[in-house]
Amino acid sequence: MEQPIYYWDPVIAPSGMAFYTGSLFPAWRGSLFIGGLATEDLVRLSLEDERVTGEERLLRDLSERIRDVVQGPDEALYVLTDSPRGRVLKLVPR
Repeated sequence: MEQPIYYWDPVIAPSGMAFYTGSLFPAWRGSLFIGGLATEDLVRLSLEDERVTGEERLLRDLSERIRDVVQGPDEALYVLTDSPRGRVLKLVPR
């Protein structure tokens, strides 16, 4: 059995995932974004070939589970939260 390329311990309870190909966030181009249900954050993985070279936790202060993340046609990232008052958030540069 082949071992996973990357894993979390403790698990983040991954949900939606998106590979960012846009130019709105040049530093994030080629990154993988994964929603965390257990950790209530958005995880950005930096990739180089088939290796994970870095991990960044985003949106930690929301205190909402991240259900899904997609790249929109406008190259922004859209994040769906999972809470009684769930939201769709649009991430754009400051």
